[in-house]
Amino acid sequence: DTLRRIGYVAGIYKALQILYSNPSQADGWVHQPNLHFGDQSPLERMAAGDVTDLAAVRAYLDAARAPWS
Repeated sequence: DTLRRIGYVAGIYKALQILYSNPSQADGWVHQPNLHFGDQSPLERMAAGDVTDLAAVRAYLDAARAPWS
């Protein structure tokens, strides 16, 4: 479980680096409310405690960066 969580966090970090060239934009994104996450910020969703919450944020970012893959 711990390794899976680390993998999701690493993937989220990598996707943010690909999507946002400015680190402050990437940092800001995780704090902004997002309709996809029920108006929670991605950080709030990730901190909810379930590994599926990390997976949801990772999947969202993977879909957003698909055109750049």
